[in-house]
Amino acid sequence: MHVGFESSILNRSMTGVANYTFNIVRCAMELEPGLRFAGFRDLDWHAFSLADAREISRLHDKQGDSPKSTRMSAGRLSSRILDRAARLPGSRVAAAMYRATRRQRFAVSVRGQSLDLFHAFNFRPLADPGVPTLPVIYDLSTFRHPEFHPRDRVKWLEPLRAFVAQAPLVHTISDFSKREIADVFGYPPAQIVVAPPAASVLFVPLGIAKTQPVLDVFDLKYGEFFLVVGTHEPRKNIRTAILAYERLPLAARMRYPLVLAGGKGWGDLDLPSQTESLIREGTVRFVHGAADPELRNLYEGARLLLSPSVYEGFGMPVVEALACGTPVAHSAGTSMDEISGTLGTRVSALDVEGWSAVLRDALESNQHTDPVRRAARIARAGQFDWRHSAGLVIDAYRRILS
Repeated sequence: MHVGFESSILNRSMTGVANYTFNIVRCAMELEPGLRFAGFRDLDWHAFSLADAREISRLHDKQGDSPKSTRMSAGRLSSRILDRAARLPGSRVAAAMYRATRRQRFAVSVRGQSLDLFHAFNFRPLADPGVPTLPVIYDLSTFRHPEFHPRDRVKWLEPLRAFVAQAPLVHTISDFSKREIADVFGYPPAQIVVAPPAASVLFVPLGIAKTQPVLDVFDLKYGEFFLVVGTHEPRKNIRTAILAYERLPLAARMRYPLVLAGGKGWGDLDLPSQTESLIREGTVRFVHGAADPELRNLYEGARLLLSPSVYEGFGMPVVEALACGTPVAHSAGTSMDEISGTLGTRVSALDVEGWSAVLRDALESNQHTDPVRRAARIARAGQFDWRHSAGLVIDAYRRILS
């Protein structure tokens, strides 16, 4: 079985779609020795092997990011130049040129790869691959909340409805997203495969002795800060977390800061007017660019993880925090309910007073240190397993090809 996928994303930060793509492909190859993957990387194809996966994993664990090859083809070099040009402010022409070049190169070269099917981990392929395609739809936030996304992304995903209608199966990551796909697109639920993500093996509790030295770098104390993790974009609802936190007494804020960790995203975060003063007093702290090893220490050291996101396809910070033994509170009625089960605190996403009450309760609680509750949270996170999900994906490949 020969499967194509878009592997360029593995050259960048190993988060989100890249993290999911990497772990599903890696585990699928480990489970099925006869399964071969061809990756479309920038402007050319390459055979993606377990050796490639191990090298990416090694460098990622060491550096907290995906590797940047020191050797690249002329085509890959030119695409990297275009990629960088496309990231310059106002360079819409360069960005459009880069995307058009990649689409054309994909369309011209894909037929020569002798693929059995194409796995569209980035929602849809760059062009028609000429073989059955399995699209991965993580969520439908661009359809439910287009105001939360850049215009280019909304435009890219506009044809998704028509594309999905032709797909033999659809691959998603939660029962919540499965219901969304069925509801918004009218796609048959029986043809939607749910293969959830899992926490990396890196996210395990190591204890205060090993965690505190890293927290010292951030001027934080074990068990004495609140944490929000996620790309800083509108749907993550950072505004509500700050408004809720600001209602705590000054003495509580000075002892228990609010740490907002995540990559710089896009859009208007609509941060409350109090944010600047809270930053000046040192109680609200933005942390950008934390690698996974640092993030692990933040998770374990936090008194509570807050995830007030308005809309999620899954909610990786919740499963990662649970894997580190940390209490979690998240938006009610979202995909995150599936992760925490009975172990998470649920609050309406925009209920500022509700979130503030959760913070106050956490100040009076010993949940973060209770060994029985910690063990239960770790066990809950362990129910999400990359190899199990990869097995479901292999079954989907067989269904398509049969």
